[in-house]
Amino acid sequence: GKISDAAVAAAEHWARDYETGILGARDPEKSRQCGLPDAEYAILSRVAAADRCRYVKFCIGTVGETLLYKMMVEGLSIVQMSSAMNKDRNRLGGAIELLLEQLAEVYSNLPGKMWFYKTK
Repeated sequence: GKISDAAVAAAEHWARDYETGILGARDPEKSRQCGLPDAEYAILSRVAAADRCRYVKFCIGTVGETLLYKMMVEGLSIVQMSSAMNKDRNRLGGAIELLLEQLAEVYSNLPGKMWFYKTK
């Protein structure tokens, strides 16, 4: 209950960007052509997602990115993360709460060039 809706949305967006842009997963967004992915759109979406991930890493740092990865991609709980990292659970929980608020701030202030929208 401590994490805002904006922080949750930003974390979910980051996870999708990371999976698409860094891990190379297929972009869940489809073009308007009968639901089939457009190759050009898919490539541009992947590049934009990777750019956003790099920008987020620049803003929050490697430690922040590592925490996001463990939580959003690997699906670890705070208890699992604190055990694996040998960190105090309460301190780690506070760090993650701050990290998610920072992530929401980063996503809400991304430069316009970080977003890709295909125009026809």
